Amino acid sequence: MALYDVVQFEGTGADWLIYKFPRNDFNTRMSLIVGPGQIAICVHDGKIEKICEEGKFVLDTELLPFVKGLVKAIHGGNNPYPMEVYFINKRLKLDLLWGTSDSVKIVDPEYHVQINVRARGQLGVRLKDYQYFLQTLVGTLMKDSSINFDVIRDYFRGLINQKAKKTISSLMLGEKISIFNVEPHIEEIANAIKGELEPEMAKFGFEIVNLSVESINVPQEDTDALNAIFHKKAEFEQLGDTRYRTARGYDVLEGAANNEGGGVASMGVGLAAGMSMGGQMANSVNGGNGGIIPSASTEVKAETFECPHCHGQVVSGAKFCPVCGHKMVYKCPKCGAAVSPSAKFCPECGTNLVIEEEKK
Repeated sequence: MALYDVVQFEGTGADWLIYKFPRNDFNTRMSLIVGPGQIAICVHDGKIEKICEEGKFVLDTELLPFVKGLVKAIHGGNNPYPMEVYFINKRLKLDLLWGTSDSVKIVDPEYHVQINVRARGQLGVRLKDYQYFLQTLVGTLMKDSSINFDVIRDYFRGLINQKAKKTISSLMLGEKISIFNVEPHIEEIANAIKGELEPEMAKFGFEIVNLSVESINVPQEDTDALNAIFHKKAEFEQLGDTRYRTARGYDVLEGAANNEGGGVASMGVGLAAGMSMGGQMANSVNGGNGGIIPSASTEVKAETFECPHCHGQVVSGAKFCPVCGHKMVYKCPKCGAAVSPSAKFCPECGTNLVIEEEKK
């Protein structure tokens, strides 16, 4: 039997999509064998003449009526004619992996922080409209004798990314789903992405059999930022407003004590906040309520006076103004007489207290 008397493709595996038989001239004595899970398409002059399902076929005038009209020389009972044969894999391809090429920037609807959302999953497709695909994409995608599914995945990568990003951002923002609560909605998101992709893939003859979302996540730095906000929110809800403010007051005092280079102003702010908190705690203890911080309606406010330099409010006993950092004066630097911390001049000798302190 001469070479190519049998036309068939014995390729194995599920990665191939289309294989073009290497020979273009055939005769009426040749046989065509189409294996399980394959389709063979016979093309003459750019026109599809026959689509053959599984089985064995003889390439004669009965199978291919167009051969009768060809004017060719007859050689030993053979009638040679030009034709192309394409084998197409009609099996499902279920393990096409997809993933967003870059992050989707979304403001988390619950914590109001911009996050970079990424997603990945798996796609299952099947070539359904063989004729349309052959006529529209084969010439574009086929670089040698075959096309595999990786080429298809790369070809549709941009489309998949576009639809996935649009769907994820629309659902998270529209339904106010935080990244911390996105897991229960993964199936809903997967179905929505599939719904967006189906009509676009169908334009090229493909059917989406399955689409899954394996993960929707954010980079670690985004997770850390959200966790910090989450923990503060939980602490506030558990402690209540007054206790939360008191706990933050301790943080201010600790920060002021550790801030060696923070300057006079930062020391004043820390001292003022600490004294205010101390006054609240003292009032709580004196009230005999077991150390519970009193509510805003019963809390005794600390006595304040006006800073002579910037007119800001200063807690009584503070050494520095929490607004401008000006040092509070309780006695005249010249005559030593006791003066009010809000006084600008000494009542005994008339010294300008504000100017004297600025000179020091």
